Amino acid sequence: MPKNKKALKAQRKLKAKGSFYELGAKVLERLEQREGSIKSLTVGNSKMPDDYKRNIYALICQTLKLAPVLTRILDSSEEVKKLKFSRQMLLLLTHDLLFAKGGLWNKGADPNINRTIRPFRKEFLKELDNIRQEMGAKCDEDLVPEHLRNDKLTFRYVRVNTLVWTTDKVVEHFVKDSYELVAPSRDEMRSALEVNTRRFMRDLDMNDVLVFPPGTDLHAHRTYVVGAIILQDKGSCAPAHVVQPAPGSTVLDACAAPGNKTSHMASLMGNKGKIFAFDKNQSRLDTLVNLTDKAKCKIIEAKCADFLELDPLAPEYADVERVLLDPSCSGSGIVNRLDELVDWYIAMITNTAEEKPKVDTRRLQSLAEFQTLAIRHAMRFPGVKRISYSTCSVHEEENEAVVARVLEGQHEFALAPADQMIPSWPRRGLVTAGLTKEQAASMVRMLPEDGSNGFFVACFERQAPADLDRIRSELHEAKSASKGSAAPTKSAKDADAKKTKRKHTDGSKGDAKAHKQKRAKPAQEVVPTTKNKGKKRPKRKVSVADA
Repeated sequence: MPKNKKALKAQRKLKAKGSFYELGAKVLERLEQREGSIKSLTVGNSKMPDDYKRNIYALICQTLKLAPVLTRILDSSEEVKKLKFSRQMLLLLTHDLLFAKGGLWNKGADPNINRTIRPFRKEFLKELDNIRQEMGAKCDEDLVPEHLRNDKLTFRYVRVNTLVWTTDKVVEHFVKDSYELVAPSRDEMRSALEVNTRRFMRDLDMNDVLVFPPGTDLHAHRTYVVGAIILQDKGSCAPAHVVQPAPGSTVLDACAAPGNKTSHMASLMGNKGKIFAFDKNQSRLDTLVNLTDKAKCKIIEAKCADFLELDPLAPEYADVERVLLDPSCSGSGIVNRLDELVDWYIAMITNTAEEKPKVDTRRLQSLAEFQTLAIRHAMRFPGVKRISYSTCSVHEEENEAVVARVLEGQHEFALAPADQMIPSWPRRGLVTAGLTKEQAASMVRMLPEDGSNGFFVACFERQAPADLDRIRSELHEAKSASKGSAAPTKSAKDADAKKTKRKHTDGSKGDAKAHKQKRAKPAQEVVPTTKNKGKKRPKRKVSVADA
């Protein structure tokens, strides 16, 4: 029995919740059953000890990437098959035994488990050498399937938070920290920003964005710690520039969490004016409040509410001139998407790894309907002059097709001209049914081969005064349709409330189906409490700020 009280407390905690590798194995099991995402089952799991979250998250990601190699190593040993460990735990243990810099994890791990697997290291290393020779692998990265080596595809983009430091000051700081500032052309960026080099450049299209080599880790860098930079992909930086929020104006972020685009608008506005930020998920809104507080934003009024339930004619929204709309989408443009890693792993263990994932056309149709509905609702705000619409999708159904559907049959809005839409960026929208070549040129597209995540941006600009009679009529029809459905019982409300509590910490905003199923809570302002601000958050290497 440990004499030290802290040791006794740790032992009780271990016994109550499970050891490090036992918890990791449970996460892997739940992933195989599709009971959540990697992030929601680790960093977003309130039942998992904070000390384990980030480390188990990293272990799961690396184990999945090396799963074929690890499986082959385990299959080569007859003795290891006799152990009473689950396949999931053996995968995790074998990964750390062979690939982790410090070897098997000790803090919070069961020493008996570690002692049992450690004698197999020599046998496993011999099989690993055979695999390396067969694959011609010169390093561990070569053991990972090529389509999963995503860090080499996209550059590390950094947005300067001008509420803290100027872009010039950030550049100067990196130069002093032995980073070389380079100025390549667009075609020369790959060779100029090679992996593992301490180089960076100013972005060619947005003046508050810097570009670093793929895989650059800046989470511990002083500029990130003090909030002077935001780790944000290039495409995600475009909507705020496109919507053009002026200092002193009133703007609205319709689907705001996790808050990067919200804080970007505050930065462009110089913390002067007002930003309404809405999200119907309280957990995600809390993330927004924490993130924007760190970014020194002072003009954001965060409310837990469904944007589609807002009354555009309410007096408090009379001065809204800009709406940034980044609604739920398929996320098909996200290169480093973790659920793709899970899909591939499940396909591997079920012998379907060669099958290409099929596009869910029904879900795309459902999302497109919701996206169209959201844009049309944004157009009902009588004072709005400009609406940016963006997705992290590469599918035409969610991008150009939605824009064409919105433009059809209305005359109050038209697409903003191309010279106001990141004009130096070369890739534009697709010419599709209902759109002219000129209209397609007014939209921005980004693809993974451009060195960023896939992204789409369009912007609607008011051409005629708002038709208040039409808006009132549409709102009345929507209200009547809503009243036509039976009021939920108390038990149904309780069930709904439980569903609402589920956290979406993997950055996903859900989809149109989820939107229809959940009733929004009444809008309420989120005021960060002293208790919330005092909570310590675990150190993290991967941030929602990357999204």
